[in-house]
Amino acid sequence: MPSPNQLKVLIGCLLAGLLVLLSLSIFSLTRSQREIHRSETDAAGPDAAGFNFYGISRDTVLSRNLRQALAQQLGYDAITHRAPLDFTIIDPEFTRTILPRVHRSHVALNPAFGGRREHAVTVLTYRRAQQKGAPFKYIKLVFDQQTGKPLHLVVQPADDDPGIFATLQTKYGPPTAVKHSQDGDEVMIWRRPNETLAGVSIRRRGGRIDRQLHFFFLANIEHRVMQEREAAETRRRQADTASRRAF
Repeated sequence: MPSPNQLKVLIGCLLAGLLVLLSLSIFSLTRSQREIHRSETDAAGPDAAGFNFYGISRDTVLSRNLRQALAQQLGYDAITHRAPLDFTIIDPEFTRTILPRVHRSHVALNPAFGGRREHAVTVLTYRRAQQKGAPFKYIKLVFDQQTGKPLHLVVQPADDDPGIFATLQTKYGPPTAVKHSQDGDEVMIWRRPNETLAGVSIRRRGGRIDRQLHFFFLANIEHRVMQEREAAETRRRQADTASRRAF
């Protein structure tokens, strides 16, 4: 039977062990809470605050409810289920120089020597938004058919709304302005992680100025590029297999 001193030592060791286990448990719990808080903070950072047009942002998925909501604000759409993809701003050289990431995707999705290539996209077009009170005379929304996510939005403001770029500057901050003509016409560019918004001004004959907004959801576009490359590789392997079987 242990002596009283040995019992005291044993009890002391047990208590010390319990204190160590309790401390480790508390540290583990508080660490988990810190990690949760950090992940929530990161999600709410600049990467999460992207561009938005009538509720359409980079993670929006096209649905019947979305089309109904847009119809209430923009009028009925014309829908197309396959279409070419053209991401050129001003001209190919301007796009290559100023928006190289957009240009690379444009080149990857189009034939090398011109021609027309249609893609698995859904395009919603609105031409009567002004009748609903919206300050836009033309809107084109391009979605990936497989993911349902937006790729490219083209918006043409109404002629009587020259302040559209000032509105964007108030919301998104000062853009990068790039001149593209001797008349001083500019393309104003706003950037977010994996997103680009370009505001284009083009002076026509007679002094009329046409304005367009281009929303590029770059991660979604590049996912489309990857999908098409994988599909092309699958077709190539199937063709090779068929050729070998023929002989």
